[in-house]
Amino acid sequence: MKWILGTLGLLILGLLLKLSLLVYAMYVLLGILALSRFFSRAWTNELTASRFCGRDVLEIGESADISVEVKNLGRLSVPWLIVEDSLPRDALVQMPRRLGADGPRLTLTRLAPGESTSLEYQVTFLMRGYYQIGPLLLETGDVFGLHRRFRVATEPHFAMVLPKVLPLEGYNLASRRPIGEIRVVHRLFEDPTRLAGIRPYQPGDPLNRIHWRATARTGQIHSRIYENSRVAGATFLLDFHERSYQGPGAANSAELAIVTVA
Repeated sequence: MKWILGTLGLLILGLLLKLSLLVYAMYVLLGILALSRFFSRAWTNELTASRFCGRDVLEIGESADISVEVKNLGRLSVPWLIVEDSLPRDALVQMPRRLGADGPRLTLTRLAPGESTSLEYQVTFLMRGYYQIGPLLLETGDVFGLHRRFRVATEPHFAMVLPKVLPLEGYNLASRRPIGEIRVVHRLFEDPTRLAGIRPYQPGDPLNRIHWRATARTGQIHSRIYENSRVAGATFLLDFHERSYQGPGAANSAELAIVTVA
């Protein structure tokens, strides 16, 4: 836009002062600017890109192989093209690091009609979290550098890194009675293995609740009543408020608390 405004200003000045050489040069420059914008738009519109991410659910310390491919589907050659697959900057530079990247994520190339280029790199997830991979950014323009055009070529991928889970040796949490083992006052679930009695049929009772023997004996439809039960268990609540984790070791304390609960 600055080039266009500057060229128009010089063109008007040349017309006012009747400087034919300056006017001619500005006409040529305006034509070059128009062509550069046209070709830059044509190049970027004909580029297609795809990303392949091997896994989207990982554990701490695991790696994912990322592959990105860009292809020129147009009839024109792209003189230069910058391809960059972005990653969260804070996760790469903060200490301790949350991500590690091995391999090129940026390249400068030229694409002929039908030609493609690819990026292959590996991301190592050093801490738990929810990470964004991408989007893929493309940049191209004319050979003079007068006009550049950017484009977001792909949607981002997301990777979930789970907390570290440590096995508890010699401690069995399995219940001997999978459906239910404790009788409760509040009705949460019914245990179909524990018959508590029968009652007259009520509209809406399913067929598997009907007590056919009592129905045949009395001549009226009766339904079974089951005991209420639940599986014995525990609910862990983790205090994750910021004020509970203060000091230089706050981050490590929070991660240790998550691992403990997991």
